[in-house]
Amino acid sequence: MNLGTPGVDALMDSMAGAQIAQFARTIEKLGYSALWFPEAFGRDPFALAAHLLTVTEKLIVGTAIANVWKREPVAMLGGARTLVEMFPGRFVLGLGISHGPMMARIGINYAKPLTFMRDYLARLKEAPYGAAQPSFEGPIIVAALLPKMLKLAGTETDGTIPTFITPERTAQIRAQIGPDKLICLQQVSMLEKDASKARSAIRGLIRFYLGLPNYLQSLRLMGFGDSDFAAGGSDRLVDAMVAWGDEQAIRDRIAAQYKAGASHVCITPLRPEGSAGAWSLAAGGNRAHATPEERALEALAPR
Repeated sequence: MNLGTPGVDALMDSMAGAQIAQFARTIEKLGYSALWFPEAFGRDPFALAAHLLTVTEKLIVGTAIANVWKREPVAMLGGARTLVEMFPGRFVLGLGISHGPMMARIGINYAKPLTFMRDYLARLKEAPYGAAQPSFEGPIIVAALLPKMLKLAGTETDGTIPTFITPERTAQIRAQIGPDKLICLQQVSMLEKDASKARSAIRGLIRFYLGLPNYLQSLRLMGFGDSDFAAGGSDRLVDAMVAWGDEQAIRDRIAAQYKAGASHVCITPLRPEGSAGAWSLAAGGNRAHATPEERALEALAPR
């Protein structure tokens, strides 16, 4: 499994089924190695991953993340191993605990998440699976930002998938989890050279994340404080969380992440109008109707 080439991370719940197939084929055609997607409040991640793997030829598909609160370990293992067996070398199971405020919306008791994940991973290893075994075990990684969850990811799984981290933080994570573990990080980006326009749009997105305790703690580890969190985020914070500028500026950030120790970088482009992920049908179709995100993916495609 070669994840050295950048991939794409996209929430595709706003797309119709036929659009998703078209989008995935375009991502593959552009030369990206992988397509990652989060489990939000919509599609089942394993059904979606099976579809993406079926309609593409070589594209690696990863969950970023599959929510551990929503299914028992035996069900998680069954879904993952089925995909690993049927699509050898093309599926990565990314697990995560999500966030307390988000889980409260669907009635999940978000209690002791670190303990829950530790127990979950132990049960995952012991879960029965009676079908044909894959020729090799597919990678399992955990979304982790804080030291204790990172330690768990490093000792009990194949690595981690963090987001909103600087290259300096990537280097720290690499030092913590060791040289052989995967760091598959999400790099949010915006193709916009006007500083005022870019930062204003980015603040519209990160206000949401500044309300999530895990992200605030992660940002504090990177040296940000209360003054950076006010009014939607200081310029310093905005510039650290999202790579914005021209194509070269974003490519430079991606390169910096690899140099700092990332195994794989998956990019999520934002539109300068301020929307975070309004993906729609255009990929592979009429280029006049391409969304800003899709135009960004074309511009940033691996060379």
